[in-house]
Amino acid sequence: MLWKNRSARNKKPDPRGEDTLFSRIRADIPVMRPQGAPPEKDPATFSRFQCDLCNSSFPLQELRQCTLCGRWVCPSCWTEEYYICNSCNGILRLHLIAYQQKSGPRK
Repeated sequence: MLWKNRSARNKKPDPRGEDTLFSRIRADIPVMRPQGAPPEKDPATFSRFQCDLCNSSFPLQELRQCTLCGRWVCPSCWTEEYYICNSCNGILRLHLIAYQQKSGPRK
């Protein structure tokens, strides 16, 4: 199971010796598609593409590529706050909760 192998407990330390929030998030998110790789074409239509999360068909102009995992997602599967897909946003939220608990409440 991929998520068990990439958990926070099994991570390797940052090569620079830093254990930043961003490096922990990047370690837990597998890259599904390299940046710039095209989305999957919808086999039922001629010029539409599939959202990687909901598998709905959209024109290319409506899809966005996630900066963390590389998935192509539709507007309903996109988190505008961080410019990432909803899947990566869930992982990010879990890390933010753990980070806030470790660092204490905001003042």
